[in-house]
Amino acid sequence: MKIKHACIGLAVFSLGSTAAMAAQPGYPASGGYGLYFGASAGELYYDEQGLAQMNPTVAEFRVGQQFNPYLAIEGRIGTNVSGGGAYGYHINSNAIYGAYIKGIYPFSPWVSAYGIAGLGGADWHRNYYQYNSNDIAISFGIGAEFNLGGNASLDLEYARLTSGDNAGYGYTADTLMFGVNWRIL
Repeated sequence: MKIKHACIGLAVFSLGSTAAMAAQPGYPASGGYGLYFGASAGELYYDEQGLAQMNPTVAEFRVGQQFNPYLAIEGRIGTNVSGGGAYGYHINSNAIYGAYIKGIYPFSPWVSAYGIAGLGGADWHRNYYQYNSNDIAISFGIGAEFNLGGNASLDLEYARLTSGDNAGYGYTADTLMFGVNWRIL
């Protein structure tokens, strides 16, 4: 399963790098800041103490405001595309959400690395004890964004969405997401 994700990540990275090299220079240095929106899809890694890892597929939408080359704020909301299960246990993320400050390091007009920090949460539905819960926690992650030109970009991100407790058993929920963004100038 992890090999599949590595291959997908490598393909997205290669596509982004190739497109970035063909893109026109000057983004975002030419004033490409402001409002943006995007969509991502990927896998959620739900690790609860005493259970095997469960991996629902999720999709999310985001809206953000980039103020300068180094700083943006972002809000996200998403949901389950398919549930994750292991050994008879099953979990769905009815909703995932977050609000972040995004620190950006532009390597070039085509490639940027970023980090996010804020609050993330999820509305969980399980087929075992504490069937439904809603947890919010400190959320953080790292990612890379690849400019495609024409105000579009691809991103690849790994983040700790949330963590919590289910009847005394701690859990963490991480995401690996691939997405596309559009800037509104």
